[in-house]
Amino acid sequence: MIELGGITVTLALAIWVGAIVFQSAVVAPSVFKTLEADSAGRFLRGLFPRFFRAGLVCGFAMLAGAAVLYIAGVRDGRVTTLAAVTALMVLLQFTAGRMVPAINAARDAGEAGRKRFGQLHGINVLLTIAVLLLGIGMLAALAMAVPLQIGV
Repeated sequence: MIELGGITVTLALAIWVGAIVFQSAVVAPSVFKTLEADSAGRFLRGLFPRFFRAGLVCGFAMLAGAAVLYIAGVRDGRVTTLAAVTALMVLLQFTAGRMVPAINAARDAGEAGRKRFGQLHGINVLLTIAVLLLGIGMLAALAMAVPLQIGV
């Protein structure tokens, strides 16, 4: 049971960190280099809600894994910290995902919404960076932890 919790946490976390890096380093630059502004905007409007929902799914999977570890008897500071940081990541993803409609509305307002768009987009980028850094930190902590003994 301990292995299941640890694998769930690690896999969900690695998927989400990888998704953020891939979206930031590959998808976004490719979209802006390949598509016209209108097409890029339509594409990203379809992508970002799914992107943030995927983050929530990964976050909830990580919380479930932390709960499995706790139920299995792992009650040290690692599990408490993991659950707290994962809950924070879920909150950040939820917030970022909820911001997408407001960002879109500001963009749709044209010149009148330009300043608001810039502010909201900047906050959203900072939230995503915070989630990425938390995720990388958690992966590093998991990698440095003493491996669990399988079959124990």
